Amino acid sequence: MEDSYKKVDYDFVQTNMFQAIVAKDSKKLLSHIKNGEKIDAVCKRTKYTYLHLLTKVALPITEVHFVPMVYQLSNAGADIDATDHMGFNPLQLAIKGALLDIMMAFLKCGAKTDPEKEHEIFSKLLGPCTFELGSWYRKLSPGFWDAVDNDKAFKVNILVKCWSRINIYRNGVSLIEHARKSNACDKIIKMLVNNETTIEFAHATIAGDEDRMRFLLLHHHVDIHTRDMLNRDGFFDPYTPITLYQAATKYGHTHVLPMLASAENGTFHSSHRRTTQNAKSAVCVIS
Repeated sequence: MEDSYKKVDYDFVQTNMFQAIVAKDSKKLLSHIKNGEKIDAVCKRTKYTYLHLLTKVALPITEVHFVPMVYQLSNAGADIDATDHMGFNPLQLAIKGALLDIMMAFLKCGAKTDPEKEHEIFSKLLGPCTFELGSWYRKLSPGFWDAVDNDKAFKVNILVKCWSRINIYRNGVSLIEHARKSNACDKIIKMLVNNETTIEFAHATIAGDEDRMRFLLLHHHVDIHTRDMLNRDGFFDPYTPITLYQAATKYGHTHVLPMLASAENGTFHSSHRRTTQNAKSAVCVIS
């Protein structure tokens, strides 16, 4: 582990969230988040947030364990753009560590980019991973805000198809509101509106958040057959579109697979109604 990681203060180390991240246990981290633990704790010495921390703990061969944590913290409202004592945000630390999947996760969760600073970081990387990291960075950045402002429907389409978050805000204004106010073309607005909930569901799936997945399925329209069209399993593997079921499997979320299977075959809502009816019957019997 890097010296900067070892310098974190005692109070930060003692938090349950810190311990779950270091243990590579995304299920425990999600449990702590749902139990109301403070998600925006900051190390007094390094100014690391939990998102900074996971980039310091992860390695290219272990980062698959940390990707769900990015989505869990992002879904819970953690500041994805916070900077540490050296002025680096989590995205930039992921690039410095050659963490391809984590870098992509930050970009898909709506992290702001600083092309000049990030270009400088890329220029200092060595090895064959440099090209792949840069290639992915260019595909996913600068993101929706730039695409909307410059009426780039093709770029919006790419970001939608790789599950980039649409439910993002700047200065209290949502991306969709901004698109409408800036008179973006109808095609862009339609893509954003039609895919917002489905992408939220995809992010909940990668996070392994069964409660959020169930809520979205019950109360919103979700395209259960959506795919991440820009998925790769490794640096030099070909593009392989990934389904929600495959994404859950990839990140070890076996507990959500039955829900996804029932949603895919169209039995989710009927099974939920039966469960609700059985619960009501049980209440009647007890009373």
